Amino acid sequence: MCKDSRCYCAAVQDLLAMKSYEIAGHLKEITKGHTSESEYQSWCRSLPILLGVLHRAGMDRLSLALEYETPLGKRIDAVLLGEGRVTHRPLALIIELKQWSFIGENTKGKETFVRVCISPKEKLFEDREHPVQQTLTYKKHLKRNHSNVSSGKIDVLCCQFLHNFEQKEQLFEGNYSDYAFLKKETYVKGEEEKLEAFLRDTFSSSPNQEAVDLFLNGEYVFGSCDYEALRSVNEGKENAVMIDEQKEINKRVYKILEQLKEDPSHRELVVISGAPGTGKTVIGLHMLWLYGIIFEKTRQHGLKCVFSMPRSRTLAQVIQGASHIPIVYLENIAAGMDMAVIDEAHRIERLDEAMRTLFTKAKIVVVLQDDHQRVRLSEEGTVENFVRFAGQEGIACETFCLTVQKRLQYLSNYVQCLHKLLYERYDAPIPECDGIELICWDSLLGLDKYLHQMQENKNHVKWYAPFCWPWSRDAQKKDISIQTDEGTFEKPWNPEHEQYEWYQGARESDLDQVGCIYTAHGLQFEHTGLIWWDDLRWNEARSDWEIDLNASQDWQFIRSIVEFYGGKLASDKSPWQVRDGGTVWDIYTFLQRRGADMDAIKELVLNTYWVLLTRALKGVSIWFKDNATAEHFRKVMGAQIWHPGNTER
Repeated sequence: MCKDSRCYCAAVQDLLAMKSYEIAGHLKEITKGHTSESEYQSWCRSLPILLGVLHRAGMDRLSLALEYETPLGKRIDAVLLGEGRVTHRPLALIIELKQWSFIGENTKGKETFVRVCISPKEKLFEDREHPVQQTLTYKKHLKRNHSNVSSGKIDVLCCQFLHNFEQKEQLFEGNYSDYAFLKKETYVKGEEEKLEAFLRDTFSSSPNQEAVDLFLNGEYVFGSCDYEALRSVNEGKENAVMIDEQKEINKRVYKILEQLKEDPSHRELVVISGAPGTGKTVIGLHMLWLYGIIFEKTRQHGLKCVFSMPRSRTLAQVIQGASHIPIVYLENIAAGMDMAVIDEAHRIERLDEAMRTLFTKAKIVVVLQDDHQRVRLSEEGTVENFVRFAGQEGIACETFCLTVQKRLQYLSNYVQCLHKLLYERYDAPIPECDGIELICWDSLLGLDKYLHQMQENKNHVKWYAPFCWPWSRDAQKKDISIQTDEGTFEKPWNPEHEQYEWYQGARESDLDQVGCIYTAHGLQFEHTGLIWWDDLRWNEARSDWEIDLNASQDWQFIRSIVEFYGGKLASDKSPWQVRDGGTVWDIYTFLQRRGADMDAIKELVLNTYWVLLTRALKGVSIWFKDNATAEHFRKVMGAQIWHPGNTER
């Protein structure tokens, strides 16, 4: 028997000799106590039925891995491990167990979720993932990320066993008809003998320890589907595995593209929103692959789809460096496209004009956006504006919101907690803010030393700061200078050119060049350090954030605010002066006279910190200029505190 953090594995004959509650007890240990009573009882009921089928099929000597955990944060009910009867190769069979008795009507028209009755007495239903879709996702994920499966050392098959369910056709009709070709893999009540025959035809009855070792000891190699996945699209290779909400969106876009193939005049706008880490870019890139499959095209054979974004020099250089494909900016998209996927769509300015032009060039437009990543008043790419545009233009429109965090193997709720801190003005500790190392540093020089140590240990690390120091555009000049009790902290901003090299961060000087909001969108690192300056402070008396526009040195940002309200910037650095007609005012007097929406301006500053604070996958370290803001952050987010002298981690 094998019991580790990933699963509980034993020979079928050994499991048969155990009481069901003994097996369930072992599984409860594996899940570290995160087991509901209903799940415990389901193990006690379902596993004896499965073991009985395996016994009658002659699989007693094979190994069965129960509750096998994948880095998706999901557990596979059972995996039968042995040798293929025909191939004589190591083989793993994913078995999805369901206790469903009956399902309800699919009134919401979902294609990957089933309305399952969880309490007949109370007539209570819940949406549960279609069992075929579950095993498909598991199999794809293993093929992409499990070292021994992806290398072809062990084969993987799937089946579903719904031992209480009788109306099999309900799972493969209507909205679920796409799964019909896999109907033979699903076994329901009354089909136990068919399942037994399938097992006998598939597996040798002799045990295969190599299969057990290959499956249980394989390593997971995570290639996050970022911009290098564009290369896969051109080669006709699948570039991502859809998970959670992504699958429902994926199904819907597949239908839209099929509709376009049947009706070349069809036009539709798809809006996909979500916070950083929810997988917007992943699904956007996957849609390009979907297009190639449906239209049977690659770049060499007339691919008429494009991945684009509003203008962003850093991100464009990173994409081109990672994928070797030049980025096409929004205004440069060629005519005659079937589909355009627009990343960072929240940054679109003059939205109606831009979208109207875009729909003369492409028929299906997919926009990936986050309302909280707008950093200019002129950026109009909100969900509300996209929906309004589609309505006034008579274009079909579907909106989707991704909510599940997919970073850190689903272990992090950091982004949700950060949303509460910034936008919901939480003033009390948020329980269990976890999944990412969050440290508040009292020593700016100590933090700098720590980040350099992290880089020396082969971590991908980056310094970030709000745009509160002028940028000379000379990466050799130390524009950022901060006096501390320990000495002077000096750094240059990131370079104007060679930004892909800066992003890669192979050189020590790359870490010493600090990124700002304009070199943060769309990028991610393992660890980031952030300087939290005076442009955003917490006011304890009012339980609200307050901003200081004069703390900003972002000339373009300030100018965009001034011009939005009809003024003209009269100075090129703070304190900001504004010309209004023949009079020059300080910026706050000007905004007050013009009736400016200060809450909207404040949100832009909050959005800046939202972006800067969500670039890291593993750790965020922060140094605060304002002590009250630091204390508020520590209290609400439960961050560690690192004092001067404690620089060894």
